[in-house]
Amino acid sequence: MKAIILASGVGSRLRPLTDSTPKSLLEVGPQTIIDHQLAVLARSGVSEAVITTGHLGEKIERHLQNTRSIETRFVHNPRYRETNYIYSLWLAGGPIDGEVVLLHGDLVFDEAPVEKLLRSDGNGVLVNQALPPPEKDFKALIEGERVGRIGVDVSGPSAFFCAPVYRFSEAGFRRWLDRIGDYVRRGRVDCYAEDALNEVLAEGLLLRPVFFEGFCMEIDTAADLDIARAWANSRPGAGPG
Repeated sequence: MKAIILASGVGSRLRPLTDSTPKSLLEVGPQTIIDHQLAVLARSGVSEAVITTGHLGEKIERHLQNTRSIETRFVHNPRYRETNYIYSLWLAGGPIDGEVVLLHGDLVFDEAPVEKLLRSDGNGVLVNQALPPPEKDFKALIEGERVGRIGVDVSGPSAFFCAPVYRFSEAGFRRWLDRIGDYVRRGRVDCYAEDALNEVLAEGLLLRPVFFEGFCMEIDTAADLDIARAWANSRPGAGPG
């Protein structure tokens, strides 16, 4: 299985920390965010990671040039300042074949949810029913045993916190990527990739919620970073992975 990690963003809400350091290289406990992600993916059986870069991308490449746990390659988004990650995903996804795990490059998480996702069948995304739906992050609208829609603006009694960590079959991922291609050709590159995903979900693509408990959060602000660092430093045996 291959991974795509979206790490092209500027991280403007974390300035001045991200003025000279890409968000994925910020330290969380004994590791950077990207090192934490790659270590978890490698232990979960992922053999290769395609990492999209943009802001300070050369620093990410230099940092990972001696990575031993997993094979890495990079796809640079030269338009990272004017596009959302929908464009980065379109650039990275074309050569991908086989099953895919897709995640945002600013996520910090327990290992167990990722392992559960990768053991599941078909297309899935991580969903937590125990947490209050966050205002600033993705929610998933659950319709029976499927995900009907994903977005920041999703609400209602069947809307739950959705961590943007996906597993897709090759066919499922290709359907999403084909719709993303339609968006790119129409110049719609400033929106979420999930806008395109919601269209193919409405047309029948089956995406199952993989329910999890435990720690998983996106690092968008200095307050988020403090929470993630406290979590990392409190883990039993915390140390480099």
